[in-house]
Amino acid sequence: MPVLDLLDRRIMYELDLNARVPAAKLAKTLRKSKETVNFRIKRLLSEGYLKGFYTVFNTSALGWYYHKMYVKFRSITPEKEREIINYLKERERIAYLANREGFYNCTFLVMSRSPRDMSDFLDAFMKKYGECIEEKQMVIFLSTHRLNHRFLYNGKAHADYFYPIEMGNYELDETDKRILQILSTNARSGASEIAKRIRADPKTVAYRIRKLEKDRIILGYVSSPNFEKLGLEFIQINISLKDPARRRDIIRYFDSTDKCVFGIELLGRYDLTIEVHVQGRGELKKIMDGFRAKFVDQYNDYDISTISEEHVVVWCPFPKGESLKT
Repeated sequence: MPVLDLLDRRIMYELDLNARVPAAKLAKTLRKSKETVNFRIKRLLSEGYLKGFYTVFNTSALGWYYHKMYVKFRSITPEKEREIINYLKERERIAYLANREGFYNCTFLVMSRSPRDMSDFLDAFMKKYGECIEEKQMVIFLSTHRLNHRFLYNGKAHADYFYPIEMGNYELDETDKRILQILSTNARSGASEIAKRIRADPKTVAYRIRKLEKDRIILGYVSSPNFEKLGLEFIQINISLKDPARRRDIIRYFDSTDKCVFGIELLGRYDLTIEVHVQGRGELKKIMDGFRAKFVDQYNDYDISTISEEHVVVWCPFPKGESLKT
C-alpha cells in the first residue's frame, strides 16, 4: 500500500464519515490548521488517492428499483466484448457497469420503475446480444448498507447508510433535481456554489438540502477512494443462505473486519452481496476463513469475483437520460 501519513489517513477517514464537513470544523477535530487540511485534501485529490465525493441517496423513496445482472459471455472476441460494454454504457438506465474476473464476466445495475420496465430493457439487450450470452442471473436489491471506510484508519465511528427498498413517490421539483445532480458527483459543493450554477438563492439551496436530509432522501455524504492507487483489490462475494434472515448478522461480521464497504440484501439467486477491499489474497483468505467458521451452518454456497474495471458509476438518483429543465 502506498505510504500515506497518519494525517492523510485521518482526513480520508473523516471525509468518508461526512464529505461535506467544512474544512474549519475538520481542522478543529484533527487539531490542525484549516490551511493544512485544505492543502492535504487538494493533494489527495490531485495525486489520485481520492477520486471525489458523492452523496448517498434513498433512490427507492423516489420510486426506483435496482436490478443487478450477472452475465457470462460465450467465446467472443475482445472487440465484441467492447461493443457490448459500449452499448451498455450508452443506456439511460445503467447505474453501474463493470468487468469481473470469476464465473461471470460482466455485471451491471439497472434502474427501473417496474418489472415491466426492467423486462423491456432486458428484452432489447438480449435481442441484440443474446447469441453472445452463455448465462445470466438477475437479482433485485432489497436493501443497501453503505458502510464507512476503515481500512486506512481504524477509528471508533461505524456508519451504515442504510435504505430498504420500500417504494415511495417523493416528489422533487426541478430545483431539487438540479441540487441532487450536483451533489451526486461533488458532495463538497457549498450552497453558494450550487446556487450560482443553478441560478438560485443560496438560502433556498441550503434550505432544500436540509429538507432533503430531514426527509431521508439524502442519507449521507461519503468519499470515493482510488482503491487501485491504494494497492487494494476490489472483491465481491455473493452468498446464498439457508436462512435469509441471517443477512444482517453476516453483514455485521464483514463490517467488523474493517474491509467492507457495501452489504446488499438481495432477492434472487443470491441472498447477499458483500464488497470488500483487501491488500491481497492472504487478507481475503483470513476474512473468508472467519466467515466459514462463524456461519458454517448458515450458508449454502458463495462465489468470489474480482472487479477488474468499472465503466459506469452513476450516483445520481435519476437515469442518465432523464431530462431536466435548464
